[in-house]
Amino acid sequence: MHTDRMHTGRSRTGPGRDGPSRPWHRTSVRTRAAAGAALASLAAFGLAGVWVGGAVHDQWTALARKQAEQDIVTLTNDITLSLPGEGEETKASILLMLADGTLVRPVRPPDEGKVVQMHSERWFHQNTLLEEYTGTPALPFPGLTPYPQDVSAGHGETLTVRLPDRPRSPHDELNGPALDGRRVTLLKRVTDPASTEALEHFTGIGGLPEQRVTVFLLVDPTAADQAAARITTIFVRYVAPGAVLFTALVAWWVTGLALRPVESIRRRMARIGDGAFHERVPVPPAGDGITRLAVTTNATLDRLELALNEQRRLVSDASHELRSPLAALRSSLEVPLAHPAGADWPQVVREALADTGRLQLLTDDLLLLAATDERHPAGPRPRVDLSDVVAEQLAELAHLAAGGPAYTAGTLDQALVEGSEILLGRLVRNLLDNASRHAAGAVAASVVRAGDRVELTVTDDGPGIAPEDRERVFDRFVRLDAARDRADGGGGLGLSLVRSITGNLGGTVAFTDPPAGTGARVVVRLPAARGDGEEDEGGADGARQVAGRSG
Repeated sequence: MHTDRMHTGRSRTGPGRDGPSRPWHRTSVRTRAAAGAALASLAAFGLAGVWVGGAVHDQWTALARKQAEQDIVTLTNDITLSLPGEGEETKASILLMLADGTLVRPVRPPDEGKVVQMHSERWFHQNTLLEEYTGTPALPFPGLTPYPQDVSAGHGETLTVRLPDRPRSPHDELNGPALDGRRVTLLKRVTDPASTEALEHFTGIGGLPEQRVTVFLLVDPTAADQAAARITTIFVRYVAPGAVLFTALVAWWVTGLALRPVESIRRRMARIGDGAFHERVPVPPAGDGITRLAVTTNATLDRLELALNEQRRLVSDASHELRSPLAALRSSLEVPLAHPAGADWPQVVREALADTGRLQLLTDDLLLLAATDERHPAGPRPRVDLSDVVAEQLAELAHLAAGGPAYTAGTLDQALVEGSEILLGRLVRNLLDNASRHAAGAVAASVVRAGDRVELTVTDDGPGIAPEDRERVFDRFVRLDAARDRADGGGGLGLSLVRSITGNLGGTVAFTDPPAGTGARVVVRLPAARGDGEEDEGGADGARQVAGRSG
């Protein structure tokens, strides 16, 4: 059962929420850039269409309001004077309210406000929007009240009302948009006292007493609605599709231009992968992320080429160095086997064992050199007191070496460094071994703190190293003279290991001029351990002296 559940589970790398098989991830960068730009353009022009439509609507509404303010003044004068004048044209957009609150509609000529047929086209003769809501009896308009009779002539205000949901007459589309249930703006103004004849002329109702009439004039939204609808249609049908297509094409083209350096880098990397390790990717001059990518890639290729060359040289040098002891070991075994009767077999075994020991030492050095050449990940390292390591190595050499030089410790300040105690011990041991093989009679070592650095110094009183050879001695399998041969016990990797270990710990190593003018002096500088603020213990008064001569 458990096995079945495991096989039916969804793989993390297969199709799923985080899997790489989603259609969006399978598209190219250019396609995604063009699609993203198109969506952004669509959203931008959609919002722009709404904003422009609203702005146009507001502008036309303001124009309609100004026209209505002029018309209502004319209407109130015409009603008072019983003049047919220009006010007749706007009777379809007004309501009249008598002093008792009765809502009436004005009388118009029979052909005014109707849809007329002309040349097979229907066209609107006069606005009848508000008339749809003013039948007999008129529909109620909540919030519409007459002015008091004692109000000053021409007094007015602006109202916002909601039209009834059902008009009394069918709405014709040629009259503009339906206003059912819509909030509209009405201008309210009171007339001077109108005579009975004037009231009958405008309302068709006879016998009305003289009184003030409250006039409500609709701020016609038809033109504003039509203009906003026209703008929206233009944006939806023409501007937005064209802009989206144009933006997508430009994004496609620009992305292609931007990716040309990446394609150049890819082609060059393909050539490098085929074996042209000396070539480098082109660096664009823009100074952007692609430029930084190219610079980082070239730096990585430099390190890879250096590592490859070092590996090839190491293999070549190691093969050469291993060939001689292997040949000597083979000959030391083949000759006694060819003449077994006269062979001193114990001596043969001792010589073979010595050659095997040298091969083992050389192999160990090669493995350690390969390990220290690897770049270790950043992270906390153990803290080691380098002065303790030096003191232990000096004491061990002084005890084991027979007839060798005298080993002396100078100033050994407490100096904490971050690193492996085994590798630091190998570093110190190789320096001391190299100095002892060429010293006339004395080898000295000291450790001091110098700011945020720790300095390890090893000196000997031997023949020294010429200035032109002080850098070359750190190369692998380098021997400066005949005295430095394989019989001396050196494999040619000791100083190479010292430089590799030092570089891995973030330090430097170099041969410098000896203080006495003779001999050799090598100085290793390592970064002090972070947070090591302790005072140096001992100083000159507490220097550890380890002296001894074997014998």
